[in-house]
This record gives sequence, structure tokens and C-alpha cells, in this order.
Amino acid sequence: MVQNRTWEWLLEGFKLELETQVKAKTVDYYYSRACYFARWAQNQRLADPQLITKRDIQSYFYSLVHDQNIVVVGNGTRRQIRRGSYPQWHHYRCLKRFFTWAVNETYLNRNPLDGISLKPPKDPPVEPWRAEHIQRFFEVLNHDWKIAGTPRQRMLAARDHAILSLFLESGLRLEELAVLNVHDIDLKTQWLMLRNGKMGKGRWTGFGPQTKKSLWRYLGLREAFAQGNDLWITEEGRTLTKHGIQEIFRRLKHEAGLQDVKRLVHKLRHTWATTHLSHTGDLKGTKILLGHSTYAMVDRYTAFIDAQYALRAYQSTGPLDWMKDRTQK
Repeated sequence: MVQNRTWEWLLEGFKLELETQVKAKTVDYYYSRACYFARWAQNQRLADPQLITKRDIQSYFYSLVHDQNIVVVGNGTRRQIRRGSYPQWHHYRCLKRFFTWAVNETYLNRNPLDGISLKPPKDPPVEPWRAEHIQRFFEVLNHDWKIAGTPRQRMLAARDHAILSLFLESGLRLEELAVLNVHDIDLKTQWLMLRNGKMGKGRWTGFGPQTKKSLWRYLGLREAFAQGNDLWITEEGRTLTKHGIQEIFRRLKHEAGLQDVKRLVHKLRHTWATTHLSHTGDLKGTKILLGHSTYAMVDRYTAFIDAQYALRAYQSTGPLDWMKDRTQK
């Protein structure tokens, strides 16, 4: 083990601390950015973490935004990019946690981030899948059902239809949808009990009559092939993972001719949120069913809906027409 409170020694302890508090993905989020800063500091000949000052932190944040980086894109060409404000914010969050931990553990005498405060960049409005996109998805799935010639093919076609339907009506995350159990679904009440959501939290959500019909059809066909109680199964009867669900949607997106539309699976959750919010106007209910602890994410859905309403004024006329009307009066 590296000793004497070097960068390596501090980073190792920081990672061990994170592993007792958060999940592996979150550990990587904080640890990787702390390592990135440590490499930058060593390149600046700041080998002793105690030597880091507020000025060094400011120089680092400046370099994140303004230093150009060479990247190799998919076709093999090389181009220069500049990072935006998002990477700067994420590095700030991670360094704040790292240095706060180091000071609290008395490994460092002072926190070089004292006096530095960054605000998170404002997220853009969340755009959902359009109605015509959803229709094309279901046209592909309905075709799969029509051409299914064996019980196994019918089960798979019904499964994919039920997955898309439940995604669009429950507001679940991909990871949450993938771990559902058959006993989590109540077709009579049209409720769904999520037992292990994000950060281990459980919650209730629901679905409508169309998804109820889709789930009923799938569950009836599933029994002949299932080897356990996991809701979603493969053609061999084993558990369908979240990666398997992603493959289903990649194939669906391709066959629907929507390869050029950005994002995929998580956009279905956005679609549910904007649909639910615009239909009910219930901010609190939308937040609860999404499983969010604050209204920050719901505000992004609200911004998109408000923008849609505002843009309706442009459907038949525009500002030039309005100015012309005023001069003619």
C-alpha cells in the first residue's frame, strides 16, 4: 500500500469510503474524476496534495473549459473539441466530495475549494418521442404478432409489445423495468409495485387498460416457457436483462426507420412524464410516480410543455405578420 498521504494513497482511501456509501456506478463517477484531477496536478508538478491552493483549483476549472482536446471519432478522423460547462460542474461536485472527505478525515489541513462555488448548468427542456414515432413502434410490434408462427414467437412478440406499453404508461427507468417480478403486477387494480428502484427505494405506479390487455396476453403465453418469477424472459425462458431490453428497442428503432432520432430507452420515460404532466397538470403526482425526491427534473418536463404551448402562436402566423397587422391599423 502506498503511504505518506500521496495522491495514490488518498485516492485509494476515497474509493474505499465511497464503496461503503454508494453503488459501483456512483463510485466510478466520483473516483474517476478525482483521479483525473490528480493526474492534472502531478503534470503541474503538484505532487503533494497539501500544496493544492484555491488558485490551482481555479486554473484546473479554466483548463476544463478552454483547453482543446484531440479526440478520434468513429470514422478515424481526429478533431479538436472544447469541453462545456457540464464537465466543469461534474468535476466540481466530485472534487468537493473528495476534498471534504480528506479534510474531515484530517488527511489534509484545509480544503482548497473553500470560497469556490459553482452552480449546476441549466438543463435543456426534455423532448419526448412524438406521437407518430410511437405509432410506428407499435406498427412494427403488431406486425411481429401477425407473422408469429409458433407459440414461442407469439410469446416474444407479446413480450415486446408489453414492454413498450408498460414503459410508456408506468414512467419506470430501464433498470427498474428489468427487475420486475410477475407478482409486482396487479392486473385487477392496474397497479405496479416497484420493490427495488433507484437507490433501493420502492414506490407504486400504474398503467392503463391498453397495457393491461398487453400484459394479460403476454403473461398467458409466458407460463409455458418461464423458469422463474422474473417478469421478462428470453426465448429460452431465462431472465431478460436490461441489456436484452435495450437490444429489443434498438431493433425496434431500426425497423421503425427512426435511426436518426437521438436517444432511445430513457426517452420513453420522458415521454410518459410529459404526457402525464400535460394531461393531469399534477406536478406532485408526476414527481411521486417518477420516483424523484425533488422537483428539479419535473421542472425540465414543465419547461418543454410550456414551450409547446407558447409555440402554438406560430402555427398560422409569425412575428412579421403581427408587426404588419399593427402597421395597417
